[in-house]
Amino acid sequence: MPDVNKTSNHNDFDNVLAAALDYAFGVAEKDWARLQKAFDVPKAQMKLITGEPGAEKVYDIPVEDVWKQIWSTLPDASEHSVEITSVTIQHGRVAVVEMNNNNRFYDQLGLYKVDGQWKIYDKLTRMLDGGHIPEAELVRMFGTQI
Repeated sequence: MPDVNKTSNHNDFDNVLAAALDYAFGVAEKDWARLQKAFDVPKAQMKLITGEPGAEKVYDIPVEDVWKQIWSTLPDASEHSVEITSVTIQHGRVAVVEMNNNNRFYDQLGLYKVDGQWKIYDKLTRMLDGGHIPEAELVRMFGTQI
């Protein structure tokens, strides 16, 4: 008799990875349908950490707004790379994926499983190497954040 837990764990791992990759390549390909497959829209949020070290701010933005203001306007990417650095699944219901996204962003994705489907509900991101989006640009796109 097969070990149901091993089968479930393997399926969960594959499905969590699929959601993470749907996010990364949905952005790279400017594919809103693929992003909606990955995220729990309209509930999903992105936490964008920006600013100089010691003076960081966190912008909390609905993923739909991120799509409209940032992702859909990006230039076409001829290449895109994703390095999954960590996947943790707890009790078959909650998962965290950490990734280096295109050598530009560190992303931490919070996922949960509802009705058998893994969805990203929270994305925490920070540009690598101390880069950041200027606050004036973020205010223009999303308004002032508290």
